[in-house]
Formats: sequence, C-alpha cells, structure tokens
Amino acid sequence: MSLLWPQEPICCLPRAGRSSTSPWDGYSMNKGEAKALLHLPDRVVIAVAYDCVEKMVYWTDITGPSISKASLEGGDIISLVTTDLESPEGLAIDHLARLMFWTDSMKDRIEVAKLDGSQRRVLFDTDLVNPRPIVADPSYGRLYWADWNRDGPKIEMSNMDGTDRTVLVKDDLGLPNGLTYDPESQQLCWADAGTRKVQCMDPNGRNRRTIVEGIQYPFAIVSHGRNLYYTDWRREAVVAVDRTTDRETDEFLPQKRSRVYGIATTPTQCPQAYNYCSNNGGCSHLCLPRRGGFTCRCPDVVDGSCVERNL
Repeated sequence: MSLLWPQEPICCLPRAGRSSTSPWDGYSMNKGEAKALLHLPDRVVIAVAYDCVEKMVYWTDITGPSISKASLEGGDIISLVTTDLESPEGLAIDHLARLMFWTDSMKDRIEVAKLDGSQRRVLFDTDLVNPRPIVADPSYGRLYWADWNRDGPKIEMSNMDGTDRTVLVKDDLGLPNGLTYDPESQQLCWADAGTRKVQCMDPNGRNRRTIVEGIQYPFAIVSHGRNLYYTDWRREAVVAVDRTTDRETDEFLPQKRSRVYGIATTPTQCPQAYNYCSNNGGCSHLCLPRRGGFTCRCPDVVDGSCVERNL
C-alpha cells in the first residue's frame, strides 16, 4: 500500500519525474522510495481517489475543470466529466457499487455518476456553500462531507441515495478542509485549518476527541491503520499522526516544495466488504446504496426508459 497525493501543479500518476507517492514500511513512510507519477503542467489538481478493483487513480482538476482517471500501472489519461463543472474539489469512490461522488464548491452541489462518468445525477444542491472533502463508506452505503462555509461550517452525512441527510458537527469548526473515514475503527476524522486541530468521532456524532492541535494549515487527510496522514500547505509536507498516542510521528517533504493537496491510499487488495449495489441491484440505471438496502435512481439526463424504486 502507498500514499498518493497531488502537488501544485503536479498530480500523482505513473511515469514522470517529481515526487508524488510514498510506499509504507509498516506504518512509517518509506521516504527513500517516494517517486513522481505524472506531471500535469498548468493544472491544479485538488482531490485524488483510488479504485482498488481496477487499480485506477481518479482526480479532480479545477483549471479544466474536469474529472479524469489513469491507471496506477501506466497508460493514457482518460477524461470522464468535462461539462457543467466549475470547481470540483472533493472526490469519493464506492468500489463496490462502481460509483463516484464529487463536490463542486462553486455550483454548491454534490453529484454522483458511474465510474465512467455516465448516468450523472445531482444528489444535493441546497444548504451548501463551500463543500470540499467527501468520503464514502461502501459497506454501509453512506457519504460524509464537510462544508467550510465561514459563516457556518459543518460536517454532514447521508445515505448514498441522498436520503437521511444529517448534520453531524457544527460547533467548534473553522475551516474543515480534510475528511476521512476508517471502516475498521469506525472513526470519522477531520483536519481543520481554522481551529488548527485534527479531531475524530464515531459516525453517529459521539465521542468527539482532539488528536492533535496547534497544527499549521492542513488541507486533506487520510486514515491507515493507527495513523492519520494529512497534507499541510504551510509546511508543504505530508504529516503522520499516531491516533493511539495523539502525537505526530513522521513528516515527508517532497523534493519539489509546493502546496500539497488531496491524499489517498492505494491498497494492494480491496477490503472485504459488501453492499446491495455490487451487481447494480437489478436497476436499469443508477443503483445507489443506503443502510439496509438500495434505491434505483434515474440520471438527470435519461436516454430511454428509466424506473425508480426503493428496495
């Protein structure tokens, strides 16, 4: 398993010449093995996500704007979504249901589509001001996202079909840029550039605790084992934090120093999990999981007949 991140103006894809990935040695970053994957000049890549099934890296680009993918093993860049975008800043993948979800902080909405960019549908376009990070929990069919609206920042949750939308956190937030969910410990964690803290809680909004505080300017965060890894714009680094001891344990400074944006893990094997849309649930178009079931939904633009139903 490795860490994967984009830098300004670099993205983390194969066969190029600047640092963007770092493998692990246990829970430590093997910094001597860090390498670049792809150079994307004149692009600002914000979010990065990984599909463990096909070993594909997905990213959002706000200069296009666009959502694209490429193989971790090498190959051409494939553009997936290139229209009706303004500032796609968050990206999450459900590898079981073969779906991707993204936030657009200029259009103030959250959308879903198949992993090839087809069957696109707006999930939410109300009560959003600056949505940025979004993460998926495929086993339970849940989405989590943060809105860094300076007048009312919040962290929310919903089912992947858009039902049961709930505000989880609204107090003691400043600029919640980064968000991650660890299915093993069932902890939702975030990095806040306003309060300068990393905090975690359970997905029901209980047992909130501070992991570290007094950090500089975190942008994104990801969980692996006992560690949290966050990117920091001021330090221009990837920082490791042990959440069992609540202390920083490691730092990686890329050879090309610049702002470091999103961060993701690249597991060698997919985690064992199941959801109701693993085989599209018999839906004609979108199969969107939810806790205990799924919903067949139509894309916003339907080609032919489409049937919506709850199961």
